[in-house]
This record gives sequence, structure tokens and C-alpha cells, in this order.
Amino acid sequence: MTKNNTGKIKLLEYEKKFRSLGKTKVAGIDEVGRGPLCGPVVASSVILPDDIDIPGLTDSKKISPKKRIRFYDEILEKAISVGIGIINEDRIDQINILNATIEAMILSIEDLKIKPDFLLVDGNMKNLTTIPQESIVKGDSKSLSISAASVIAKVTRDRIMKEYDMIFPYYGLSRNMGYGTKEHIQALKENFSTPIHRKTFKPVSDYLPGFEDIEDIKKLRLQLAATDLLKNTHCLININFIEYYILTSKDNSYNFYSLNTELSKNQICDLVDDILDNDSNKKDISSNLNISVISVEFSKAKPKIKYEKYT
Repeated sequence: MTKNNTGKIKLLEYEKKFRSLGKTKVAGIDEVGRGPLCGPVVASSVILPDDIDIPGLTDSKKISPKKRIRFYDEILEKAISVGIGIINEDRIDQINILNATIEAMILSIEDLKIKPDFLLVDGNMKNLTTIPQESIVKGDSKSLSISAASVIAKVTRDRIMKEYDMIFPYYGLSRNMGYGTKEHIQALKENFSTPIHRKTFKPVSDYLPGFEDIEDIKKLRLQLAATDLLKNTHCLININFIEYYILTSKDNSYNFYSLNTELSKNQICDLVDDILDNDSNKKDISSNLNISVISVEFSKAKPKIKYEKYT
């Protein structure tokens, strides 16, 4: 028996055990992002077929970023169903990171297209739902289903943090993914925290800005709008802090959001065309572009963000 086959059989021991007991839809569940100072916690649930073979798949932390992308694509192709749950920083501050992690896991289960009949959960986690469950300490190295879930969660969260890095430069988020590195801590000291930082986490709570600390209110409005759009499943293409606009894609359309109402539609179309000039998959802009004007109202409560269709 080859080394790869031995590893494959070992990683499928839990799945085979519960399938032998009549469980045919076993879901592995894992999360990423409990420790960072900012951004969401992301969980994934994955149901794999009985005859699955993904050589080399293990705990996402032990896999290089390049290989993680390859495994991510392979898992999406081969899995019976994949679910994702995302809980953002404001909710984490409300209910604490443990409860937020549990919520993210439950959301990922609910996101599955097929209801599982057994759950394999990484860590020492209490029962998440009424579905029978076994928690496995270091399960991402012991169960192929949990390993797959760890990769899906890790790649999903990394992509979110790379987009946040475009919105909030200086913190190195595309490199540290929100974890408290020396670079990140120094940026907090120099620039204060951002709207995506977890306010209840130390040392973030030591560097919360007051309104008087905001140097560019228009930039903050743009950052708040861009953050809101990402949380509503937009993909960020470009953000410009000089002309104050955002370009996103969603549902096969481009979306242009601006604080500037002086540009004409033709000027905006030309601008978007220039931004997408090197995109080989660029769609026809004239028929696939939505244009909106951003307004942000500040109050003691959460800022109110509105998007009005450009006329």
C-alpha cells in the first residue's frame, strides 16, 4: 500500500465509521479567524462522496497558499455539497468570538444544499444543532471532510481580507490576514483602528478613534460603503481615494459607486472601461454597468449608508 493511500484511509476513518452505522451524509466542519484583530470569522461545512480521493489534503495551516487554491477548486468540484458561514466583526463584538464561531458553523450547515445526517466538528465544540455530532480535537488533521472544510474556510476568509486590504491600506491585511503582527500593531498605533476591527479585542480597544481623529471624512465614507458592499457579496475591483469611487462586480454586472455627482454617465463608462482594460473577461460595459451615488449619515449609532441610482 502506498504512503498516499495509507494517509487517505487514515483521514477517512471517521467518515467510514459513521457511514457503517448508516450515516450517508457526513459533513466535516471547521472555522478560520478566531484569533485575528479584525475581519470576520468564517466557517465551512463539507459533505464528501464515499469514493473521494484528494491526495495531499490536510489541515489548511499546513498547506502553502498556492496549494490551498488548488485544493479549494478541487473540493468545490468533487464535494457533494459545500456550505459557508460568515460572522462579521460587529456581531463578534456583540456576542464574543466563541458564540460567533458557533453561529458561523451553524450558518455553514444551513448553507448546505443537502441536509447532513452526521457532523464531524473540529475542536472541542458543543453540539451545534439537533443533528448527531462528534467533535474531534485537531480534526483538520484527522478527517478528510474537516480538512476540506478548513481549506474552504481559509481561502474564503483570505480573499475577504485581501479585499479589505484595498479598502484599509497600511495594516498589511493581505499579508497578516488581520492577525496581530508587529506591522499590524504598529499601524494601529499610528492610524487607529478601522470599522472592521474587533473593538472588544486587545489591543484594538486601546486605539479606537474619536470623530476628531478622522482626517478625511470623504475617505471614511467611501471605506464604510466599500465594507458594506463586500458584506453584501460584492467583489471589489477598484477603490479610488482621490476621485472617491468604488467599482465592484456582482451577479454578472459591474457596479460603480461614487461620492462625486459631477461625472457624466459617458465619463463613468470611459473610466470603467480604462480600469477593466486588461481584463480578458470584460463584459460589455454599456449594458452591464449600474451607477449609484453614495451617501453616508453619521450619528451616535451605526452610520447609515444609502445608494441612490444615478440619473
